[in-house]
Formats: sequence, C-alpha cells, structure tokens
Amino acid sequence: MKDNQEPEPVEPPDHLPDDVADVWREIVASNDLAGRVDRSALEAFCSLIARMRQARTRVEEEGMVVTDTRGRVVPHPALAVERDLAEDIRKWGDRFAPLVKPVRKRGYVADATARAIAGAPHLQLAKYAGAVAATKTLAWLIDEAQRDSMEALQRAARDTIPNYLKACTELQITPASIPAKAAAAPDGETKEAGGAGKVAFLKDRANRRRSG
Repeated sequence: MKDNQEPEPVEPPDHLPDDVADVWREIVASNDLAGRVDRSALEAFCSLIARMRQARTRVEEEGMVVTDTRGRVVPHPALAVERDLAEDIRKWGDRFAPLVKPVRKRGYVADATARAIAGAPHLQLAKYAGAVAATKTLAWLIDEAQRDSMEALQRAARDTIPNYLKACTELQITPASIPAKAAAAPDGETKEAGGAGKVAFLKDRANRRRSG
C-alpha cells in the first residue's frame, strides 16, 4: 500500500458466525484499525465477547434463576458462563489495549486537537497513525486534569502540556512561532501578538514621532 492510498479496512474472516463478525466490526470501527492486525488473536477475542453476550441474553430472557431437573430453584447456569467469559476477556485486556478504546468524555483540548488533525492532509497517511493517536491521548489527559482538580492541572502543566505542545509542533498542526505577516510591523519592525502588544507598539511609535 502506498502512502497516498487509503488503508484497507480490516474485514472479518468469512468463516466467522454473524455475531462474532459483528463484534469484529465494532472493535475495528471504534479504534480505526486498518492495515495489518493479528487476525487470529482478534478472532479469539471477538469470540469471547460474542459468547459472553449470548450468555447475558439468555439470562435477560429467562431470568436470574431457573428450575433444575429436580424442581429446585437455582441460579441460571448462564450466569456462571458469563462471569467466566468476562474474566477471560479481562485477561486479554492488556494485549488488546490498543484495540479497546476507553470511554472518554469530550473536552475542549481533545476536540480542538481532533479538528486540527482532521484539517491536516499530511496526517491522514497511515504512517502517522501512532503519533496522531499519542497526541490525541495527551490532549485527553489535559482535559481530564482540568476536570479533576487544580493540583492535577498543575502537574499536567509541568509535564503533559509541554509534551503535548511539542507533539503538536512535530506534527505541524500548530505554528512554532508567529507567522511572518502577523509579526511584521508596517515600517518593518516587529510587534507582539494580541491587543496589548498592538497598543504598546502604537504608543512606542507615537512617542518616537513626538521626540523626533
């Protein structure tokens, strides 16, 4: 695949049952998976999730307790199956951490970063996917620190925020300095950005005119 081509989607194998294939597509879609993936491992993981859902559906349809062959009321056997499968899925969690996207609240920095990345054509290439994902994670951590406490935000200001700004610069989604046109004064001098800088510049020019 060439860099200027869209990555091929990771389609489920034809032999997968429909419910397992549905889980496969969910994981791929929610994590933007494309290109080369450990298909056999992903298949096993999706099968566990599909079976756990089957057990959960049985409990929802038949109730938490059932009557056994001896007429006794006992917990539904599918409860134990669901519990065991959930434990197996948890054990796979570390291996499939890149495939399982945590539930994240929306935040200003994360949303602004996503818009900037979406507007940068060069970052749509597959070779930048890892760096883009890492930068988005830093943006999310900054938003989470703001939600947490002032102490958490102060910690982020010492480490996370500088790393985020460095990552943005390396991805070329934020300018490293003020653009030349914005920085140049009418008479060839340089002025500061922002309203306060403009006022200071005008005052200085007026003082020099009076003194001249």
